[in-house]
Amino acid sequence: MLDSRADIRITTEEGRPMPAHPGAPESWDDCSVSPELREKGKIVAARRAIDVALQSRFLWISREKREAISTCEDLDVLQKWLIRILTVDTVDELFVPTD
Repeated sequence: MLDSRADIRITTEEGRPMPAHPGAPESWDDCSVSPELREKGKIVAARRAIDVALQSRFLWISREKREAISTCEDLDVLQKWLIRILTVDTVDELFVPTD
């Protein structure tokens, strides 16, 4: 049987549908997470992605730049930085305002 939540076949050895865990939500979108907490999670994820991308691309990040990333609370700015990492030639260039 096709499980619409995951789009994969989840069956027992006998071919019957695998029962869901009793505490599992129908959909992860139905979890009761406040919009504020969801936004905070996106900010944390963006910061981590920027850190990994910068380390992968430039190998070293100054404490000052790392602090700028870790204290930024604006998801739009973090997303712009993440995209700009692909085109900048230096870490310093990432933080130069473009607007």
